[in-house]
Amino acid sequence: MDLMKIIRFLSTSVGMVSMFVSYSSLPMVFQYYSPQYYSPLQNSEYVSTGATIVIRYGPVLSAQNFADMKFTVEGSKSGSHAGRIILADDHKTVIFKPTYPFAPGEQVMVSIDGLNFNGQTSYGPLSYSFRVAIHQQPGSPGSSASGQTLPGEPRSAFPNFLTLPQNIPHYTVSQTSPDNGEGDIFVAPFYWTKGTVGSYLLILNGQGQIVYYQSMADDSAGFDFKVQPNGLLSYFDQKDSTFYLMNSHYQVVGSYQAGDGYVADEHDLQILPNGDVLLMAYDAESVDMSKLVLGTLNMSTIVPDLKVNATVTGLVIQELDPSMNVIFEWRSWDHFSFLDSYISLADQNVDLVHGNSLALANDGNLLLSSRDQSEITKINLQTGDIIWRLGGKANMFQFINGQPFAYQHDVRQLPDGDITVFDNQGTEQAPAPSQSLEYQLDETKRTATQVWGFTHIPPVFGQFMGDTQRLSDGNTFIDWGAPSQAAGYAYDSMTEVAPDGSILFDLSFDQPYASYRALRFPWQGFPDTQPALGSRFDVNGITLGYSWNGATEVAAYRVLGGKSPQSLGQIDEEAKTDFETQSHFTGLPEGECYFQVAALDRSGNVMALSKIISTDDVTCPITS
Repeated sequence: MDLMKIIRFLSTSVGMVSMFVSYSSLPMVFQYYSPQYYSPLQNSEYVSTGATIVIRYGPVLSAQNFADMKFTVEGSKSGSHAGRIILADDHKTVIFKPTYPFAPGEQVMVSIDGLNFNGQTSYGPLSYSFRVAIHQQPGSPGSSASGQTLPGEPRSAFPNFLTLPQNIPHYTVSQTSPDNGEGDIFVAPFYWTKGTVGSYLLILNGQGQIVYYQSMADDSAGFDFKVQPNGLLSYFDQKDSTFYLMNSHYQVVGSYQAGDGYVADEHDLQILPNGDVLLMAYDAESVDMSKLVLGTLNMSTIVPDLKVNATVTGLVIQELDPSMNVIFEWRSWDHFSFLDSYISLADQNVDLVHGNSLALANDGNLLLSSRDQSEITKINLQTGDIIWRLGGKANMFQFINGQPFAYQHDVRQLPDGDITVFDNQGTEQAPAPSQSLEYQLDETKRTATQVWGFTHIPPVFGQFMGDTQRLSDGNTFIDWGAPSQAAGYAYDSMTEVAPDGSILFDLSFDQPYASYRALRFPWQGFPDTQPALGSRFDVNGITLGYSWNGATEVAAYRVLGGKSPQSLGQIDEEAKTDFETQSHFTGLPEGECYFQVAALDRSGNVMALSKIISTDDVTCPITS
């Protein structure tokens, strides 16, 4: 083997190579480093036909470095691939985007020339191969469906309001307190088996009153409605598998979809401090499980009745930069074993991982929650390497002062380093009380000590979904996901508790409405719409109802009335006490049938005017 072949071998299999070669009796130092990250990985299976080749060395690339980048990409079926070479927004990551997709089932060979930085640090050439998926299936299984049925017709949450839709899911606030005062509640209730019935994005205030509503009925359902660290709202639209961003005027100002041929999953979108985003995709593949070999172990020898055409779903995590380049992709196929899952491998549909939350750890790495592995995984966000695994079959920690979580959702790290987890704990076949947990982690000694927990009384079993959010005042806000109707369990939707476990807020949607998450954030909304105004007659006179959807700074409304649109004068002023405020009038002067309202701020200034309405279109028509 000649010298360059030795260098190539060593530079792609060890971290750094220092070689001294004598030339003219003078020592020359060659330092060849491996890339910090590349994707797809060597020998990867089930790679998307739309894959891009990504490599990151670590240092910022100069214009000359970028110009020197050379990719050779050869498919065993599709042949040589031309493509664009893209420098990502971080100026460290380089993407090769093939002009046309790879062929299903083919082996792809990748060669990337070496690179020299400032004549001192050199990266050897990289050559490797991966295999493309044969039967990649688009889409995502999303959240598991439930067989629950609605007991009777849906009830309206606000039957007496004139300016709210009547199919907003009915809910009951059973507990409230002046101490639950941190921010508004963001939630997206939906009906389990009929997404078009009463699916909404809702903002509620601390007393459970509506602040904002947006129907998602035409989109099947909305998920993961929240405020991002940059102040924008985000939500997932199930219809087109897209995350949308809205500003404080409730205007859509951006969107995110998965890249590289994948379809985004609803479970999480995290906007990072540098403007990049993290999202997930569920990767469903057709797999002949009877021929599956893990290491030297043939699965058919230990699991009977394996399906020859099973649909097996893995997990793909992507980091996208502001230019929508996929600069980091982590695939469960490369890092997890099929045997890590608690799902039966003999089923026709095998959802191996079911990732359900992504969170940035305090050290800049990534925390992943995987329901079907009952595992929380810490992943190096620069290299893709697994740092540790907590819970599940591959657990690396000792649990102290509590039991391990199971089928969990929504792991988050607190500023002090503790993590919170929503522990679903049970299954449909074996219900168990769900709980909100906090663990103190010693990542060196690998211990996880439970330091706080809350279980509702009576107990709630969240079969799927749910979250735990520690608020800045020390309270904990809990969404119970999809509560079970099993005997002995309460049907509760969300709860806020003090550190001592006392309940400060409790709200329940009617069965079987559920919410994937409910979260609290400080929020100020300034809609670009007009206030709404409606009217209703009864035997005692006329009632006007008025509101301004999403406006958080309204203190009062001024009601204007008159015999013509040009002669309106003040006839009432009411403080805002709920989403809709109403005025009731009897004995108005004959012919006074034109009305308008003005929304007032805390200083009495007019913020916006409603349209002028007429309560008698025949004798008092609205003229343009």
